Amino acid sequence: GGSMLLHGFVPFCLLCVASLLEILVFLGSGLGVPGNFHSLVCFYPFFFMILVSQRFISWNVGGISSPIKRSKILQALKRHRASVACLQETHLNATEHQKLKRAWVGQIFSADACHKKGGVAFLVAKSFPGTLDLLQADRGGRYLLLKGHLQGLNFYLLGVYGPNVPDSSFWGSITTLCSSYRDHPFLVMGDFNTVVDASVDRSSTLAVSSRDGHDLPAFLDAIELVDAWRLLHPTERDYTHTSRVHGTHSRIDYVLTSPSLFSAVDAVEHGPLEISDHSMVFLDLSSPHSWTARRSWRFPAYLYQDKDFFAFLSSKWKDYIRFNASESISPITFWEASKVVLCGEIISYACARKRRLAQGIIQLERRCRETRSAYIQHPSPMTRTLYYSTQTALNALIH
Repeated sequence: GGSMLLHGFVPFCLLCVASLLEILVFLGSGLGVPGNFHSLVCFYPFFFMILVSQRFISWNVGGISSPIKRSKILQALKRHRASVACLQETHLNATEHQKLKRAWVGQIFSADACHKKGGVAFLVAKSFPGTLDLLQADRGGRYLLLKGHLQGLNFYLLGVYGPNVPDSSFWGSITTLCSSYRDHPFLVMGDFNTVVDASVDRSSTLAVSSRDGHDLPAFLDAIELVDAWRLLHPTERDYTHTSRVHGTHSRIDYVLTSPSLFSAVDAVEHGPLEISDHSMVFLDLSSPHSWTARRSWRFPAYLYQDKDFFAFLSSKWKDYIRFNASESISPITFWEASKVVLCGEIISYACARKRRLAQGIIQLERRCRETRSAYIQHPSPMTRTLYYSTQTALNALIH
């Protein structure tokens, strides 16, 4: 009993201290205070960040009908500090899903399995400081859509368990569903059973599917999402699923975000391969409270040299004027709102540019390995020139 009280009392005390520091920072910004006062609260942004950073975990658990496996899954999620966990392939019905509501889990949302196949569930920690509400659950147990609110941030949360066979109706369904909710950014997570780019997301070409590089990229483009892990690890090869039968590895588990939400992402990592044949995927998301404390947005300097960007921004500014210039809107409101809108457009453009750059680097790295191998095996002026030119192009793109 004492340990439970302490477990709840310590976070409460920390929250009270953080709130007090926030008030002091606010007062200090408007009053003449000693320099050592600012030194006292200079550690505050990092301290408060610890309290508000929330971990979202995506994990294909490969069926959890066994009570023993369910217990292991819950223990593992707690050990990895899950605030919200999206589980795929649970194989559970509505009644069985509710059995997961114990220990640290405060809420359960589920798209129940159909004939012991599929099943998607969101487990929400009792300590999660936001709210989540159910919008739609697929009767086939393939996807689950929630609306979330986290300390000033509104967003949509979609959990997905993709089909492992061609199924255009599935991709059409989730694209149509997401297209009808465009007022807030998206966080999408799950096992998609396909990859964005087979050349870097699969360990062997023998495992390549006809759906690779088509279904998922088309969904990303339609809903304007970015592959959060790839943006943060542009040149890394890592996998989330291991097939012991075929001896192959693939990255078929993703966390995808709207560009505007990506600015709040602290980290995206792959967890260890435990219990399931899929790794967990971790995404650490900050609340708006920590955004302003930790980072102030700055215009990306590299865009000054991008002519396409100026054309893009000019077009967006003209659109903003066309739709918002009105005598009923005060000049102050018009100007302040424009800064928010254009900032979002700049972030969106920069993220898309980074994604294209990352893809270009990956392609050139692959080409560089190929030309180097050809030059080593068959040295000649032609293979040497091809290798050096590819290396030069890669270096130019990186720098």
